[in-house]
Amino acid sequence: MKVLVIGSGGRDHTIAWKFSQSPRVKQVFVAHGNAGMEQHAQCVNARTIEEMAQFASREKIDLTFVGPEKPLSAGVVDLFQSLSLPIVGPSQRASLLESSKCDTKVLLQELSIPVPDFAVFSDPEEARRYVRQVGHPVVVKADGLAAGKGALVCDGVEDAEEAIESIMVQKIFGEAGDRVDIEKRLYGRELSFFCFTDGYHVVPMVAAQDYKRARDNDEGKNTGGMGSYSPHPWLTDALVQTIMTRVAEPLIRGCREKYGFLYQGVLYLGLMLTEENNEIVPRVLEINIRLGDPEAQVILPRLETDLVDVCEAILTGKLQDMQLKWDPRYRLCLIAVSGRTRGKKGWYKGYPDRYKIGLPIEGVDQVDPSCLLFHSGTGWNGQGQLETTGGRVLCVVSSGDTLSEARETAYEEMKKIHFEGMYYRSDIGMG
Repeated sequence: MKVLVIGSGGRDHTIAWKFSQSPRVKQVFVAHGNAGMEQHAQCVNARTIEEMAQFASREKIDLTFVGPEKPLSAGVVDLFQSLSLPIVGPSQRASLLESSKCDTKVLLQELSIPVPDFAVFSDPEEARRYVRQVGHPVVVKADGLAAGKGALVCDGVEDAEEAIESIMVQKIFGEAGDRVDIEKRLYGRELSFFCFTDGYHVVPMVAAQDYKRARDNDEGKNTGGMGSYSPHPWLTDALVQTIMTRVAEPLIRGCREKYGFLYQGVLYLGLMLTEENNEIVPRVLEINIRLGDPEAQVILPRLETDLVDVCEAILTGKLQDMQLKWDPRYRLCLIAVSGRTRGKKGWYKGYPDRYKIGLPIEGVDQVDPSCLLFHSGTGWNGQGQLETTGGRVLCVVSSGDTLSEARETAYEEMKKIHFEGMYYRSDIGMG
């Protein structure tokens, strides 16, 4: 069969690689892809959802899988379905669970799914008055899509007012900041929880521990992710069951029965686990409508079940018949980003702030074949050399019988790669 993967980042490279491992797949296409994906797929210059649908129709694509949130929010699934093209991912209506944090918090509250105390504002002055009087630390979140960077964690009132100014007035996230969700800052254990769902049945995946802050010791700004590893260090079967019964299953059922839409594809729950009355309460901080990046880079390599079979079960409503098999060994993902470099008018701070692109990358061919190399922001320059095109550039994914073994391998292999200003955290997998 022919498979089309939509996306151009590290998660999407991982998805394309996973499909290329299937004995059922003859050819993988990616729209629009990156330089690294060319090892596993044919990259197609289709950038709008209409161009993607035209390509899928012309090439008689048997299955399309959507990686990022933007095409999902733009209605790519609805368009493909209208043309009878098989595609895995939530509809445009279901995609609002990620593209509107404010509306989603209200929906969760109406379904009696645990969330932090929150309030929604479209007026910055009202938002400022709220944080002055609320009496506890808050997190200020842009309502719309902000590439995983739209939540500003605040230590006090001054921080909160600055966050409101940045998001709602200075518009650092553009129109995504027209409204904000201001929620009580919770303290506990944070967890990313992933499921497959066909709209009726929900099947949990293995979990990953990810690292969002830019610098070691979880310092610096929030990023899209600096690394991850799996299995998760403290997620038990009992806790999985709690999350399924308190959050995942009521959400999918509520979408279908109360709100009248079917949610199919991948469900990604961003949770904070707090202890109340001697029980763990999983509160939903955010919902994403796709696989995480960099969580996908350590989850999918552990999936032993054919991803094509999983997708077909989602599309035919037979997910309850799937028994997913997972490799028990560890995977660790270490991400290299565009760091501090000198420009013509001073210094670039580096990702997640401004960064330089077009920097030659060397050494990728030296990485041991036992590791996987997934690209996020790479391309070819005029001389045919690999170069940087984004903030997150590439990642090394290692395996091992222990976390320390996987960690040692990833760091040894990353030393072989070089580009100007290259930076990666030194503490991924240390806890």
